[in-house]
Amino acid sequence: MKKFIAILFVLILVAPVVFSQQENILSINVVPHGAVPLGASSTALFKMGAGAEVEAFFIPSFLKYFGLGIGGDFTVLPLETADSIRTLGFGAGPVINFPLGNRFGLNIFGNFGYYSWNPVGWDAGDGNGGDFYIKTSAAGTFKLAGPFSLGIGTSYDFMKNLYNGINFSLLLKMDVPVKSSSGTSFMPGGMQPQTLEDGRGIGLQDITLNQLFPVLYKYYDNNPVGTARVVNHEKKPVKDIKIKFYVERYMDNPMESGASFNLEPREETVINLLGLFTEDLMDITEGTKASTKITVSYTLDGQLYSAEYNPVLEFHNRNALVWDDDRKISSFITAKDPIVLSFSKNVMSWMHEVENPAVDENLQKAMALFNAIQIYGIQYEIDPSTPFSELSQETTVVDFLQFPRQTLEYTNGDCDDLSALYTALLEAVGVETAVITIPGHIYTAFALKTGPDEARNVFSRSDELIFRENKAWVPVEITMFQDNFRNAWQSGAKEWRENASKEQAVLYPTRESWKTYQAVGFSESSVAINLPDKDKVQDSFKNTLSRHIEQEIYPQTAQLQAKIEQSNTKYKLQNRLAVLYARYGLYDRAADLFKKIISTVKYRPSLNNLGNIYFIQDDFKQALGYYQQALAVNSEDKTALLGISRCNHELENYGMVGETYERLKILSPETASQFAYLDLRGEEAVRAADTAGLRDTVLWEEEE
Repeated sequence: MKKFIAILFVLILVAPVVFSQQENILSINVVPHGAVPLGASSTALFKMGAGAEVEAFFIPSFLKYFGLGIGGDFTVLPLETADSIRTLGFGAGPVINFPLGNRFGLNIFGNFGYYSWNPVGWDAGDGNGGDFYIKTSAAGTFKLAGPFSLGIGTSYDFMKNLYNGINFSLLLKMDVPVKSSSGTSFMPGGMQPQTLEDGRGIGLQDITLNQLFPVLYKYYDNNPVGTARVVNHEKKPVKDIKIKFYVERYMDNPMESGASFNLEPREETVINLLGLFTEDLMDITEGTKASTKITVSYTLDGQLYSAEYNPVLEFHNRNALVWDDDRKISSFITAKDPIVLSFSKNVMSWMHEVENPAVDENLQKAMALFNAIQIYGIQYEIDPSTPFSELSQETTVVDFLQFPRQTLEYTNGDCDDLSALYTALLEAVGVETAVITIPGHIYTAFALKTGPDEARNVFSRSDELIFRENKAWVPVEITMFQDNFRNAWQSGAKEWRENASKEQAVLYPTRESWKTYQAVGFSESSVAINLPDKDKVQDSFKNTLSRHIEQEIYPQTAQLQAKIEQSNTKYKLQNRLAVLYARYGLYDRAADLFKKIISTVKYRPSLNNLGNIYFIQDDFKQALGYYQQALAVNSEDKTALLGISRCNHELENYGMVGETYERLKILSPETASQFAYLDLRGEEAVRAADTAGLRDTVLWEEEE
């Protein structure tokens, strides 16, 4: 008995060493059973007996369900007489451990070995005996908790020259994961695990993992998280080398570092480690470390081998960033964040109630959002621990940036935080944005809807615009939310001019930066964001818009008024002044001046321009009258013909539209083509006009 226990103990210890691998399973089973004899010889001698078994199964992970088992069996078999015998058996053989779902399993064990017996209560002469035995068993198990399972089973026992029968058993099972001391995986073919120390196989050296930033987790889809040197220590070529990288919890599956490759004897190469991370990284609010799994598999002499390495990977918190590439701020520009969308969309609906259609739409959106942020109470506040002015010059020092939703919640931020907020709000309503970096500072710019050429003509100070990427950009100093929009614009333009002349200013379009550094978000409960007061936002926006218009037209109005005083044909210059008012949406001023002109002279451009004002205001009958007066002055007036056609079209006088529109096609085919919707009727015509953006488009007339 003592010899049996010693042998069993040694085998249990040796098996994990022989088969060691990081996902091996060692099962220890205790199996009490009842024994029922079978066959004439056994039933004639024996009654039902009882006993117990102890089994140890080892399942190496590379075989998945198959392994090696060893077991010992002690049974008491009562004789038909009053006495009994005791049997003690020991054997080993193959085992199948097959899972049936998450909790159920099936164990099948084939056991071949030696048994011995001795009498109890009677004299057998020589005292005992023994021979080989065969035992096959099957058991169904149910997982309880932790490593423990409970089961029931049956087995068949054959003891040569003594007994055969069936056992019915209960089973208590404990599964223990077994790891190897070297951390490398099992290798088939009877070989020991090959490590760098023994100078054999394929090994990884100089494994370097970068410190990772959760906000850039999408960036790592196509960019390495680290590198490793792969070395062939063999004197033979190694084929089909595959490297897989995995971080539990933060990756769904291991990711291969490119296609498989081969290495010649003693050859080595450096590979990039790739990781496809999940958004779970955005739950990291404090820096943390995680164990990784780097698996190397390869083929040598037709056999498959593998090894595993477990270096530690460091993650920063989700707000962390380093300024080695200023474009990285685009990951914080979360224009699709529900809080950002709610804020910006509401402000836009308020703006549309009071907007001026004569002013660039993107400029008005930027004004309204600037005013909304101002009224909301956002403050510029330098972060004393991570000031951008210092950290932007240190490309390895970690900075802390706020997401736009956080800035709205905290109501303050550094220049990088405010830049992320303002650009996100603008992008949320379709305005193309960029960030500008100058030494020690970052701020925002947005693109006008107006093209560069037109912007140079419309804006009185074109030097306050930035012309890049075939767009006209408006720079806004976002730290001036407590000042007015115009001053913030002028300050941003001044900073650009001063630094661009020294080649120290760079403009990064957000949508281009997103191609490399995608915006990411995170889901968590936060303080509710209350919108600013609607009336205050609208009043502030109207004041900002009015101030902009007055500043834009003042130099031109002053110049025209001076010329009017000295001119003999005042009405032409007065018409130009009225057109200037009309272009900026000052329709009342423009209409009064046009009426003053035509009260003294039937000046055809003023008649058409007055018709344009009434057309924009949807007073089509009034507009029609003025267009007809202009056509009476000149029967080939294309502006008048267009205006009459459009008014009749709006009034659904389609027959009259055809007459004037056909004449326009002859006199000015280009103009007629621009307003081709006049050939259509009903909803089809409305859709065509809206699609072409022609609803409020008119042709202003002015002469030198």
